[in-house]
Amino acid sequence: MHACDTTLLNFCLFYLASVFDFYSAKVGYISICWLLRKLYLNMKTTSYFMVLASVAILASCGAPSPTTENPAVAEASTAAAATPTMAVNEADWVEQNLNPISSFINISLKLPKNVKLEKNGNGGVDIRINDFYMITVSSIAVSNIKEGMESDKSLTVNNASSYINGKVLLEEPNGFEYSMQMKNEENGTKYAPEAHFAYYVEKDGAVYSILDQRPLDNFSVTGAAYSEDIANKVYAIIKSSAKAN
Repeated sequence: MHACDTTLLNFCLFYLASVFDFYSAKVGYISICWLLRKLYLNMKTTSYFMVLASVAILASCGAPSPTTENPAVAEASTAAAATPTMAVNEADWVEQNLNPISSFINISLKLPKNVKLEKNGNGGVDIRINDFYMITVSSIAVSNIKEGMESDKSLTVNNASSYINGKVLLEEPNGFEYSMQMKNEENGTKYAPEAHFAYYVEKDGAVYSILDQRPLDNFSVTGAAYSEDIANKVYAIIKSSAKAN
């Protein structure tokens, strides 16, 4: 075969491969290219025009266009459709001492039976209620409860750089409930409002914070899972049971 013939054929085949590459899983362009090459070798009278015409026809074949939906928006919609929830029944909660878990946390409070307790890297205790809901108890370096509350507010409900629609739902001397919403993203992803609480225990100069949180290993859970109803019920149990040992 003449070198020019081979060059043109390879160009045509390369063009075909690139056209079908996006749809390779459905079309199988390798078989098509092999067939065209065989036809070309067996039909030496085939003109360049016919080869190029075949390429043009194949390139113009309709194929389903890829969806233009933003993957992040689709993922957020799916998450919103499958919002997890939990029942909060104080009768199922029993008093537990956290000091055996971490010597830095010398308090007791009511928690669900058989709940998972684990010392975290900060010397506090992570209380895993379920896959999406966690309570963290920490010994915080503040002078008093008021200072601790202001510090936690600056990271959550008053953190305008990361959240919108921040609102304190309930404020008491030893704790508060609040709602906030993560900022919408430029790619169109929108987040649902979520409600949380913070409660504090103080004794002999030590201040402990008790915060409900979103687990880091399940951070994609929709904010709608953290409802005001859940925050109210858990806060009430913690408020009535948390005490320094």
